Amino acid sequence: MWFDYFVDAVDTIKSSQFIRDPDTIVSTGSTFKFGFFSPEVLWSSNVPNSAANNSTVAQLLDSGNLVLQDNANRIRIWESFQEPADTFLPTMKLTTNIRTGEKLQLTSWKSPSDPSIGRFSAGVDPLKVPEVFVWNDNSPHWQTGPWNGRIFLGITEMNSVYLDGFHLVIDNQEGIATFSYAFSNFSTFFFLNSEGILLEREWIHGKKEWIETLSVPSNECEVYGTCGGFGSCNSAKNPICGCLRGFEPKNVEEWKKGNWTSGCLQRSPLKCEQINKTGKEDEFLKLEMVKLLDFAEWSSTIEDQCRDLCLNNCSCIAYAFDVRF
Repeated sequence: MWFDYFVDAVDTIKSSQFIRDPDTIVSTGSTFKFGFFSPEVLWSSNVPNSAANNSTVAQLLDSGNLVLQDNANRIRIWESFQEPADTFLPTMKLTTNIRTGEKLQLTSWKSPSDPSIGRFSAGVDPLKVPEVFVWNDNSPHWQTGPWNGRIFLGITEMNSVYLDGFHLVIDNQEGIATFSYAFSNFSTFFFLNSEGILLEREWIHGKKEWIETLSVPSNECEVYGTCGGFGSCNSAKNPICGCLRGFEPKNVEEWKKGNWTSGCLQRSPLKCEQINKTGKEDEFLKLEMVKLLDFAEWSSTIEDQCRDLCLNNCSCIAYAFDVRF
């Protein structure tokens, strides 16, 4: 039996009540509205039938969290914030268990009209210095760059003022890395679309519409590994990929076809690698507007020390340094 009672906005339904498209429930402060459209059944909360009793209700909170709770026993049976889809709301938490690798992460839809699980996911990778990744299946697609305690170093739009309210915390005792944010209102949220683009949307009260204030990756050069090892990417050039000075394409035929993922090879051996060390001393080519490596580390070493340590180690072929670390 369908129960139609939506004369006034309500935030709660009981186990004996139903909603169907286009019925909705609305949180107390009218911040969030919950309802269904009508595909095939693709997902279930997997709550046992024993939970369905007169004291069990589903309530939409002003945080956007849909909770199923047993009021008689004061037990929260299930909540949507523990089953994230493609949207990251204030007070939600993305987590990674450092010991087991288990992740609580965003997952994209398969397409804009198909809500089944897509190829892309987004979450925290603790590494040695934590950062947020978007993955294409299990392969990195985009990364924020390391977290320095205030900002992600690889996102140029971010600064300490902008990021007020963002938190990335590692609990070493529990082995859990947690990323969350809490702005003063709910006018901003993040959304992972079916193409692997992470969008920030902000509600403009005057216009009564959502606008996109951040879109990453914003171009092909921000996609992880577009030009392969020792490749250089410039979205203003055609083709966008080239080899660093002193390097050449590893696979010329693939390179000509616009497949740059095999990257580049060094044209001649370094002096460090030569048996008879002749010619110019090895030196570094300075590159700017690049993200720090995935395996970055906190260090009190100054830049000149990093340079010398790498230069005196034949297995070290590059180093990165950021004073904001």
